[in-house]
Amino acid sequence: MFHLGIDGGGTKTACTLFRFEGSSPVPLDSITLPTCHYAQVGLEGMKSVLAEALTWAQNVAGDEPLGIAFGICGYGEGAESTRAIDRICAEIAGDSPFIVVNDVEVAWAAGLGLAAGIVLIAGTGSIAYGVCAGRSMRCGGWDYLLGDEGSGGWLGKEALYAYTRQADGRATRGPLFDLVNEELGFTDPFELIAFANTHFSERGAISALAPLVTAAATAGDPSAQEILKRAAEEEAGLITTIACSIFPDDGSKIPVSYVGGTFKAGAFILDPLRQALPARFRITPPLWSPEAGAALLLERSIREL
Repeated sequence: MFHLGIDGGGTKTACTLFRFEGSSPVPLDSITLPTCHYAQVGLEGMKSVLAEALTWAQNVAGDEPLGIAFGICGYGEGAESTRAIDRICAEIAGDSPFIVVNDVEVAWAAGLGLAAGIVLIAGTGSIAYGVCAGRSMRCGGWDYLLGDEGSGGWLGKEALYAYTRQADGRATRGPLFDLVNEELGFTDPFELIAFANTHFSERGAISALAPLVTAAATAGDPSAQEILKRAAEEEAGLITTIACSIFPDDGSKIPVSYVGGTFKAGAFILDPLRQALPARFRITPPLWSPEAGAALLLERSIREL
């Protein structure tokens, strides 16, 4: 049986077809589709993206039986939406074995290979998830308007806040000021007001500005470097909250993995994250891609039947 692993995040829907060699998922082919996040594209939009993913996988798999692992952003965050997602995924899967989980569980399975520890997602949104001795807990993930600290959406908003301070002299103008002007086509800083009135509630438009923070930090902008430092501190708070709640206070090391576009900032985000975390945490790169985590969860569920 082949496994279709789907990581449906707030920016894109990553789909990979796997076969298993022992306990290891081996990727066969991949496709990237638009986001299937129902809060952005609606339930029918989500259904359309997931159906396209299945059609693609069936064409690649041919006559080979297919199992489907849906990792869906926003799943489990509200009874009504969860029932709707369950119904859509069951309809798409048909007679194929399938599972539906939140994409943070997929990230945990991928990052730590189903082992105890904590994973941090910081992409369009942010959330952390930990597993220890049969207990699990999530922290964060309150969405763009209410939280998602340290995420791409949060970074985009902070970039605009910093731009206003640089524009009127409360902070020294640096590369961030010029990068925002170039990206948004401003000739006058006050054009930001009209932009914000139109786009500030659009997570996609604002999170698209997050790479400007990394570019400005790399160019030496103190405001951008401070934004990334605060992002790391916010992310550390998610991790330590989980650790205090479900991990024993015995001094043992807690592995922490990570996934998401925020970490393209490299040392500008990872170094302050290490500094913000107590010594008992060990940051480790993810073992697998998120889609592989989805496949691992499906394979485990099949073996447990």
